[in-house]
Amino acid sequence: MRRITLILILLSLILNHSFAQSDTVIVVKSKDKVIIGGQVYYVHIVKKGETLFSLSNAYDVTQKEIAKENPEIFLGFQIGQALKIPFTEKDNESNDRDSKKDFIYHRVKKGQTLYSLSKKYNVSQEDIIACNPTVRYGVNENQIVKIPKSKDVVEAIQFPVSETFNDTIRVASQFIYYTVKTKDTVYSLTRFYNITEDILIEHNPFVSGGLKVGQILKIPAVIDIESATVLIKPDEESGDTILYEKRASVAYSDSMYIPDCEKITWEQNEPYQVALLLPFYLDKNDEEFYVDSSEVNDSGEKIYEKVFYNPFHIYPRSLNFVEFYEGFLMAVDSLKQNGLSINLHVYDTEKDTARIREILSFPEFGSTDLIIGPIYSNEIKLVSGFSKENHIKMISPLSDNLSLVNENPYLFQVYPSHNSQIDEFAKFISGFGHKNIVLVHNGDSLGYSNIQMVKDKIFNNLSIDTLVNNIQFKEVVFVDSINVLEHALNEEIENVFIIPSNEEAFVTDVVTNLNTLKAFGHQVSVVGLSRWQRFRNIDPEYYFNLELCIASPFFIDYHERDVKNFILKYRDIYRTEPNQMAIHAYDVGLYFLTAMMYYGKNFEQCIYNHSMDLLQADYRFVKWYKTSGYENVDVDIIKYFDGYNIFRIDDTKKSILPVSHSFE
Repeated sequence: MRRITLILILLSLILNHSFAQSDTVIVVKSKDKVIIGGQVYYVHIVKKGETLFSLSNAYDVTQKEIAKENPEIFLGFQIGQALKIPFTEKDNESNDRDSKKDFIYHRVKKGQTLYSLSKKYNVSQEDIIACNPTVRYGVNENQIVKIPKSKDVVEAIQFPVSETFNDTIRVASQFIYYTVKTKDTVYSLTRFYNITEDILIEHNPFVSGGLKVGQILKIPAVIDIESATVLIKPDEESGDTILYEKRASVAYSDSMYIPDCEKITWEQNEPYQVALLLPFYLDKNDEEFYVDSSEVNDSGEKIYEKVFYNPFHIYPRSLNFVEFYEGFLMAVDSLKQNGLSINLHVYDTEKDTARIREILSFPEFGSTDLIIGPIYSNEIKLVSGFSKENHIKMISPLSDNLSLVNENPYLFQVYPSHNSQIDEFAKFISGFGHKNIVLVHNGDSLGYSNIQMVKDKIFNNLSIDTLVNNIQFKEVVFVDSINVLEHALNEEIENVFIIPSNEEAFVTDVVTNLNTLKAFGHQVSVVGLSRWQRFRNIDPEYYFNLELCIASPFFIDYHERDVKNFILKYRDIYRTEPNQMAIHAYDVGLYFLTAMMYYGKNFEQCIYNHSMDLLQADYRFVKWYKTSGYENVDVDIIKYFDGYNIFRIDDTKKSILPVSHSFE
């Protein structure tokens, strides 16, 4: 009650103060709109001299409505602060009246372009864009476009050409709008959204003066062309692709004789030959221009225009792998200083199996000591066959295909398979024997064997510490009703919902409904899978609200000294920020090149005891069968915690370790 009273008093003071000021500044009404929670808002950037009173008059909404949507104004207006101004029916009515006399509404037909519309109505393309900002990037069939009847109309509605315009214009699907939270920093936001500080400031110049709580930042949406992070198979299909392959219940390496590797001494007599196979698309990067044929002339014929690339342009598909190469080079450089001697041969695979066959036919490739890559599954299969035939060690850095490991005794798979992730997933759930466990799936008969395997693993682990009769376990088939989830709740104890699915649409529906139940006061938490980190349709805040726990093979602790040192060195060498691909490559290079340095070409006999302080993972390799290769089975449990922090749960110490900056 005291808090409510205090807010009302503060609001009263602010409103009274605003009424007392003279409105001497002309407020330019923003044309930029966003949709938040189904409500349409103007996004207004505060300028010098503007007050709550002047904004209220300009947008024809009450001061109380503006204050309700922007509680941070209780701390005072800040120049550059972004405010949400409710869009009202009055605006629609005004727009309708104006449009009837000033505009023609045109429905775009198949084949029509911005150029053809400008010719048809005898107005410039710039005038059409001024009235329809989103058509700057092309028009779509059946889209409604406002065509101005006169130049005067265009001049009346255009934004003033200023920094404010550049800061506030919104292009559909090009940006994410983010509201700054208390603990946010420029560094944490650039890391989370995978952009550089320069890009953030370019779109939000006011950030150079420091972040302020409540500011709305315009963040360029990153297009996931191939793989935005390490945690993905670049050629995976969409949908729920969990396929659990059968494997031995106990690894062959757990029962085999392991030599005392600490007594092994190895002297390198000649440089190791290491091959790195990545899709750089060098031909694409050599191109200086592209031909744009999106426009047509008056006769309907295409207009071909030569558009030159920026001198520093990098073909988007190759960007991640250039950064992988950079991270790997840093590992090579650090080990060369410690006595390692290698000849590194780098090949551009071009994501082309014909190119792979050409590389494998090179005479010098047969004398390679270690192969790292390639990336895509059809290429891996070809190189794996060559590796097996010629007894050459091969490192697969991104694939999680367990069948390839089973076929090649010389293959090392860095990314844990789904089996290994579910193993850790089930072990973690075994600690919830005293809670109400609810397994949620979509009831698809095609996925029944997968769900059954998950249940078997969960019960096998639960029965170790808990009597089966004491386990509270429910299985729910969710289609679209929140009632099904609500009926599974136990009001007396915490409810842990297990969702072993990678299908984004299904997971989004379940998580959204569980977040609603949490908002109603129910004790709800969620356990999911690592691929959820790449989902774009779920509000990240839901993960924190539900204290989501996921089994994840890789996680970066930005508080660690080694991570900080790597970032500083990477910045110094490449003049940019490292992404997760660069960090992953550094770990891969450091781990396997060190193994060769310590134990020679036949390092596999000591791989079980080989341990390194890596930046984002701890590798633990096992051999499932006598004739199989090696799989890294080390998986962490990551927890999203209240306060916008992510934690890594250390099962060994039974404690929770904070490891990340705060962000949304």
